[in-house]
Amino acid sequence: MANKDKKIRYIRIKDDDFAPKSEKNRNKDENRVRDYYKRHKMTVGQKIGAVLSFIGTTFLSVFLIVIITLCIVATALTVYIMQFAESSFDVDLSNVELSYSSFIYGTDKNGEDVLIKQISGADSRVWVDIEDIPQHVLDAFIAVEDQRFFEHNGVDWKRTLSVAVQAVFSSGTAGGSTITQQLVRDITEDKETTAGRKLREIFRALSLENKYTKFDILESYLNRIGFGGPAYGIGYAAYYYFDKDVSELTIAEGAMLAGVVRSPTNYNPYVNPKNSKIREEYALDCMYEQGYITTQEYEDAYAEKIRFRRPIKGEYYGYSDEERYNEYYGIIDDNKEDDDLYYENVSWDEILGEKSSGAYCWNGNYQVTQNWYVDAALYQIVEHLSEKLGITYDEAWEEFRSGGYTAYLNMDMEMQEIVSKKFEDPYLCLTAYDASVPYDSKDLIQAAFVIMDYRGNVKAVAGGIGEKPGDNCFNRATQAVSAIGSTIKPIGNYSLAIENNIVTYSTMIKDSSGRIHAEYAGEGDYAASSGYDPETETIRWPHNYQDLGFGTGDYYPVWYAVQKSTNTIAARVMQKVGLANSFNHLVNKLGFSHLDSTSDIAYAPLATGALTNGATLTELTAAYQVIGNGGMYYEPYYYSRVIDSKGNTVLEQDYEGKRAISEDSAWITNRMMLKVIQDPYGTGQHAKLGNVEVVGKTGTANDRSNYLFAGLTPEYVACYRIARDNNKEILSDAGWRTLAKVWHDVMVDIVDTETEQSFTPDSSTIVQNYCNETGLLATSKCPETTVGYYRRSNIPESCDSKHNGTYWAEHDEEEPPLFE
Repeated sequence: MANKDKKIRYIRIKDDDFAPKSEKNRNKDENRVRDYYKRHKMTVGQKIGAVLSFIGTTFLSVFLIVIITLCIVATALTVYIMQFAESSFDVDLSNVELSYSSFIYGTDKNGEDVLIKQISGADSRVWVDIEDIPQHVLDAFIAVEDQRFFEHNGVDWKRTLSVAVQAVFSSGTAGGSTITQQLVRDITEDKETTAGRKLREIFRALSLENKYTKFDILESYLNRIGFGGPAYGIGYAAYYYFDKDVSELTIAEGAMLAGVVRSPTNYNPYVNPKNSKIREEYALDCMYEQGYITTQEYEDAYAEKIRFRRPIKGEYYGYSDEERYNEYYGIIDDNKEDDDLYYENVSWDEILGEKSSGAYCWNGNYQVTQNWYVDAALYQIVEHLSEKLGITYDEAWEEFRSGGYTAYLNMDMEMQEIVSKKFEDPYLCLTAYDASVPYDSKDLIQAAFVIMDYRGNVKAVAGGIGEKPGDNCFNRATQAVSAIGSTIKPIGNYSLAIENNIVTYSTMIKDSSGRIHAEYAGEGDYAASSGYDPETETIRWPHNYQDLGFGTGDYYPVWYAVQKSTNTIAARVMQKVGLANSFNHLVNKLGFSHLDSTSDIAYAPLATGALTNGATLTELTAAYQVIGNGGMYYEPYYYSRVIDSKGNTVLEQDYEGKRAISEDSAWITNRMMLKVIQDPYGTGQHAKLGNVEVVGKTGTANDRSNYLFAGLTPEYVACYRIARDNNKEILSDAGWRTLAKVWHDVMVDIVDTETEQSFTPDSSTIVQNYCNETGLLATSKCPETTVGYYRRSNIPESCDSKHNGTYWAEHDEEEPPLFE
């Protein structure tokens, strides 16, 4: 191949090309370099330009780096902030959950509503519409808390920046939050001290201002903020500090309140009156400097000596409140030093000493802020609220005390004061007692008293004897459910027998017991051993309370059975009335709510009052209305109406009532009960009230655990009970006063005994004499007669007796009744 024959030519590189240059050549190179530098030598201007160029290039590089870094930071910060901005703050200011105080009103002797009790939950608050807040009060808060309130959109950027600078360059800072921001913080309760919280607050404030007007925000703010102690909101603060309505606040008072909110503890006049005064003056300065008040108003407000609801220490407000202060706190010490005006150097133990304890005298230092009536009213209101709202009693109590309700009570304040004072003295009810018995012993004889008019309005009440042991304590007038004894007879037996034409006023009934199966006889020291018949497994029953045992065997008119409270006649009448009829009447028409449908439809409970559970004294009093008002039953109410915070009536008294018995039946039963009082042998003879007609009925539980008296005047029905809290027997020698006498001693100061008062007769009733022997209408042949009262539908026949002593021998029953 041709390529194989091709020859390669190699070129030799000279080795001397890398040899050191000769001196000549070296000089030649150096000269060439010097010539280059001569040709390219930089001027001074060129050098400066080069330096500046370098610096510019470096600055530009750093600037670009900073810009890029800021962009990254800004992007991250934007993402961070948008997390808060995107968080929706959708709040309804009109429906934000708050705790509002509730108020209780009573009626004074002039018929005026009087505030007697304010009840609060965690916060005490009363809502006030902004239209009802004086302009100078609004101005005070704006001047002190947010002077550019009407200019900013929720955030005062100038103020915020100023506070931020202060935080960086100084140790102290002033508040930078606007009124809107403060409202947001109060609603959300977001109070952590972080930048994140501040950003959330800012965006929420901006959002709130977009949704609501300035006046909406200001109104909500003034009704939410704390003013120290239990006072929340301007409404309650006006009462708490000045005992005023907001509309009555002066410029000075408004300034004082505006000054408190920054630090309610430090500026509370009850705690720090000196700081409070300084802060009030600061608020006035702000108002004046910002043009809200004139020079004259400023000077007058500055000189005003604000008077507080509670006494304050010192003379910082231009006067000394020493006497009122010491009286308010119960401080009495004759040995105090003259310069120790407010007993600052005297301990409470030295001032108050030890409180004695014992029977009816409660141990410890405690404050009672409400009487027995308020206790009872609250108990009933909360029960009714629980039923209406479908919640538990405890939940209803919390709702009432923090829901801003207003309750109007049926309490007669003057009457209640009389009853309260009387029952504080144990000797009203007792002739003697052992003072060494512990105050909380359930063996102590206790008592209760209820006064009601004939429309169901409870007017006064006592729930115990002696010192009241606190607020909302056990109230024996409303909460004690126990036996009512013979007081059941007129309302659940005799009046019903009259109503159904079973008996008349003068129907003669034999005073003799019948027989009953032992298990139905009820309790008593005579029950199981009273003539037991093993063949029929029955005993003699009932037993009269008096020493007449199982009855005399004689015939007596029904009114006499009421007067003497004979169990024997009551049982015989009940047999005619019917157990189911009596039970249904008591439950459905007379409001008894604790009867047992299994065990109480029996003779012992319905004829003699030996109920399984019993009834409250309030229930019994309400049932007796029918005897004094013509047969109408009205549910007993301690309140007339309850209004919520928005002015809506949520609970209201039932004024309709319902007919329990007819007017003539009520009147005839009333006349029967008159004998209990007016007859010299009547069990209630000590209840007489001079010119005021009184009818009544006594009652004793079969086991002697409860004693009662129900008394009626033309104006009121009042019931009185004594019992032990453990329902143990009370013997006759236990040191208790006759019940009718105690009833008299209370009511004599309630009714006008100087003016003649009588019950209004029923015009349809027939008044005629009856024969004392037969109980039939008297004729000229009857030797002894008495006035009787009769329904037109059930007038007795005329007497046909020969009056030779054989009438009842001829008409006597053959066998004693069996009560099944």
